[in-house]
Amino acid sequence: MATVFMRWLERHPAAYERGIRLLTLGRLEDLYSSIAEQIHPGMRILEIGCGTGALTRRLAERTDRIDAIDISADMLEVAQEKLQQDDLIDRVQLQRMDALALATYFQTGQFDVIVSSLAFSELSAPAQEHVMRISHHLLKAGGVLFILDEVQPSSPFSRFISALIRTPLRLITWLLTRTTTQPIKDVADKLSRSGFRVRPLRITLGGLLCVYEAIAVAASSPEHAHEQIVRLSHRTSSTTILRDAWALFFRVLPPYPKFEPGLYALGKPNTESPVLVTGNYDLTVRRVIKQTAGNLDAWLLVVNSSGVNVWCGAGGGFLTAERVIGALEMSGVRQWHATQHLILPQLCANGVDGQEIRQQTGWRVSWGPVLASDIPAYLKNGCMKTDAMRTVAFPALDRLEMVSATLGLYGLMILIPVLLFWRYLFWPVFSALLGLSYFYAITLPLIPGRDGLRKSIPLAVIALVGLFVYSMLTGLPEAPQFFRRGIGVVALSVFVAAEMQGMSPLMRGEQANWGWEALIALVLGGTYWLVPALLGWSG
Repeated sequence: MATVFMRWLERHPAAYERGIRLLTLGRLEDLYSSIAEQIHPGMRILEIGCGTGALTRRLAERTDRIDAIDISADMLEVAQEKLQQDDLIDRVQLQRMDALALATYFQTGQFDVIVSSLAFSELSAPAQEHVMRISHHLLKAGGVLFILDEVQPSSPFSRFISALIRTPLRLITWLLTRTTTQPIKDVADKLSRSGFRVRPLRITLGGLLCVYEAIAVAASSPEHAHEQIVRLSHRTSSTTILRDAWALFFRVLPPYPKFEPGLYALGKPNTESPVLVTGNYDLTVRRVIKQTAGNLDAWLLVVNSSGVNVWCGAGGGFLTAERVIGALEMSGVRQWHATQHLILPQLCANGVDGQEIRQQTGWRVSWGPVLASDIPAYLKNGCMKTDAMRTVAFPALDRLEMVSATLGLYGLMILIPVLLFWRYLFWPVFSALLGLSYFYAITLPLIPGRDGLRKSIPLAVIALVGLFVYSMLTGLPEAPQFFRRGIGVVALSVFVAAEMQGMSPLMRGEQANWGWEALIALVLGGTYWLVPALLGWSG
């Protein structure tokens, strides 16, 4: 269960090691020791996914030739500080990279030992095998790969118990981080296919947490060639309709709709056809397929963005240059593509460093148009964008779609407690929430203010006027009831405007107003109870 909360702990590097020790019931230290005991002076070590350096420091006490990588800059910063405190920093070379891109940075037969702790469970099954194969190439003959990770138990009963415990933990972790992990399945089989002789070195927590020792003994299985790549085509079915409906209203709720990362064919591309990049949010990939169907022959490189769309993924650190480089390496496209030209979505430029991709891979990088529908015209125009292609628009239809998606989560957050504790208010709150949200979506450009919290002021005034008109038409309630309805409408207005600003590419949704929202909630809550008490209202 350790890897479930890893995603949350990775957002808080300072607490990572303490949190992992608690989640593994203190067993992790013994597992680290079982690996460190196999290390001898002079060995060249590569650590995949070093995190804050807990295992790195153990290894550095035994050898002075360690390369440690991780995809998180924050984790590496903490690792560097801890290595400096222990006077071990000169023994370790820390580097930020995606594990999929190992072959880009290191040479064949360079290491005696490769170690990985709680990193493989963060990779997809194809990515796990890819990293295993690359590890085989990077190891010297007879070199050893140690994998410490959470694995899927072998017995059906153990798997049932594991799923029973993990399911609520995965849900909580997903709500906190929008990501989660899976225990590794069939570790021994994957390692064997990658050219290793495998044995479990240590097993603990009832078989959930294991250390595998894998010795490189044979040639690893070859990567797939481009002739074997899956060809994508657009089609509408009951399944795609249901997935679109889920993506419209509940795209921010699990199960997160993801597309399998990898290289795919659009039309009938050849070795000179353009290579387009996108994230692995399912709806994004299918819309790219739909908009380009029959209009071009190209390769589509789907990068693991943790199921987040390209704009949010790049802004949130889920879609990075490291992950693009890793996807390029894993796909095998670098070995046979003639023009070596990569076209990335313009909307991921906020988090993907194109210059880093150029330097590490030697590929040219271009930024494509905002809309997938403009890709065919962009390619026909020699990869030159018009002003319209580079301009982000946010018309009413897009605003209605995004507010519907946002309501899926926020509606449940508000309406479930109301249904449980104030059932008589369910339909009024339901109607007010939908009315305010869709009114906000339609009138967004007309409401003064850029930040959502500022927009909540005129929205609240409009909502109060609407409440007054509605009350006039249906019969004015008594003052206490009208007052309390007014407080509720103001609270909803603040919540809608402040929280739904992230739906718009025209506002900085990542600048959360939670502190101000909490303060306003306290003020409104105090007013709700204090004013009636001071005025002597009852009921």
